[in-house]
Amino acid sequence: MAQDKTKDISQMSYEEALAELEQLSSKMSQGGLTLEESVATYQRGIELGSHCQKLLDEAQKKIQKLDSELTAITSSDLKDDVPF
Repeated sequence: MAQDKTKDISQMSYEEALAELEQLSSKMSQGGLTLEESVATYQRGIELGSHCQKLLDEAQKKIQKLDSELTAITSSDLKDDVPF
């Protein structure tokens, strides 16, 4: 786990960040952490959650752009097929 704590979050994929976030959540749920460890774990979890949200937002924007492009192409094709 020590290696995960040093890994730069900004370089993580969504799946990597989510997996670590799930590990941290489980670790906190089990208890046994000192106050300092709990705060550090919570802070890392917040950072991971923010990173995941950022990646999800970026993916949503890409999908919306692709949907818009597809709609424009489809509308154009339909106009070309109209016989009148």
